[in-house]
Amino acid sequence: MADINIENFYKHIARILSILYVNFPTKRAIYVDEVAGIDQPDDYGLHSPEYTAGFYALLWLAEEGYLRYSDAIRQDGIDQAIMTHKAFLRLTEISDPVYIDPNPQPEGNKVVQLQPIEDYSPSIQEDGKLIINQLRSALRSKSSIAITKAVTHILRA
Repeated sequence: MADINIENFYKHIARILSILYVNFPTKRAIYVDEVAGIDQPDDYGLHSPEYTAGFYALLWLAEEGYLRYSDAIRQDGIDQAIMTHKAFLRLTEISDPVYIDPNPQPEGNKVVQLQPIEDYSPSIQEDGKLIINQLRSALRSKSSIAITKAVTHILRA
């Protein structure tokens, strides 16, 4: 079993990349609340470890060349964020499914299999193979394994 901090890291990265893609090519502020959830600082003004990790995930993506930004907004977010060419290419890449749920559940259980259905037209099948759409499916499924597989696929250099 993976450490919870690593699972949270993958979840934060997935959310950040999804936000950047939806807004591309517009620059925008990304707040940690969008990435790690709303947090109330404690009596000393310190945020929870998960909230802080969400902020550092933003900075890590910038250091690794997946996004650019102009300034940090305290420890609450970054301003004028935009994905880099490297991130854009990774997210728009076509790939066979990076994760197939071995035990798919009925749609009512909100578990989404990351495999395009062959009954659809070729263009819809190809759209389902886009890494960004596989990442979105993983986020919707809330499956740690699916999110981890999608994010590690993106981060592979």
